[in-house]
Amino acid sequence: METNFVTADEYNHPPTNEPQFNESAYFNFVDSTSEYATLIRMGNRVNEGHAEATVLVYLPGGAAALHFGRPTITTNDVFDAGGLRFDVIEPLQRMRCVYEGEANVLASGLDLADPKTALTTSPIEPVHIDLEYENLIPVYGLSGGQSGIAGGEDTIATGHYQVPCRVVGTVSVGDRTIDVNGLGFRDHSWGPRKWQGPTYWRWVSCLCDDKNGFVGWLNRVGDNRPPGNGMVLRDGKFSLVRRVEVTSQYGPAPYYPESMEIDLHTDDRVYHASGRVRACVPLRNRRDGVVARLAEVVNTYDFDGMEGHGIAEYHDIMLDGVPAGMHEV
Repeated sequence: METNFVTADEYNHPPTNEPQFNESAYFNFVDSTSEYATLIRMGNRVNEGHAEATVLVYLPGGAAALHFGRPTITTNDVFDAGGLRFDVIEPLQRMRCVYEGEANVLASGLDLADPKTALTTSPIEPVHIDLEYENLIPVYGLSGGQSGIAGGEDTIATGHYQVPCRVVGTVSVGDRTIDVNGLGFRDHSWGPRKWQGPTYWRWVSCLCDDKNGFVGWLNRVGDNRPPGNGMVLRDGKFSLVRRVEVTSQYGPAPYYPESMEIDLHTDDRVYHASGRVRACVPLRNRRDGVVARLAEVVNTYDFDGMEGHGIAEYHDIMLDGVPAGMHEV
């Protein structure tokens, strides 16, 4: 497999004049033997004068540690703000993700359904994260090329790539430390990011081992709903996904996903995965009175006869308390 991306793409890009221009990098990791997982993202919104920094650690028993901040930035040259830093070790091959700071420790990640209460009543503990990500395959765009998110270029990203990785390092929350030696994903995107632009999106990811896993992506922007895309890694062979079908089962209000059935159509065959949610943390973004909810769920999968693990993101505009995509995907 060859990549269509070049060394310069690993570094930050000159911002456009788009008011909501965003350059972001995202890193996750799921421990297959414990209940630990991480979701870390920084989005530079230099035209708005700040970054969005999210550090989320899933803890045993459904607990979670969360830091979210909007540290001031004046340039888009690097990812380094508010104690969170991403370093390029080897372009398009190895990255380092470091956080030194604090986080609210929540008894349940679901407490974030009421973020004001959750973040003003929960204890704050020191957090240290130092993780190195090494690609398992070359970076790739969801559609195979260098373009952004199909159907959402004006609202999600004009440029984007992602890749499954081997992840090593440490994660510490208070006096709890886990040595990480496992699997995860990272991505990098640039262009306008309007959280309220898409009606919904679904991003599902899974890794069973170094040679088997998948990513699926679906979204709707207005009346535009592309067929979806992604990739399948099976026995070390990479295949692009041409169409994705997701059927989800939701719990009672406030309607978080509880399980999902996924069909991934490649040029050769259809792969099936069944996902079961084992932890959920609801994040949200509010702008101009419109709420976009991002249910960040950790899943255990049955993928083509193998057990896998990964994080899925259920993004929805909330309409009278109901996720906009609930009846479609």
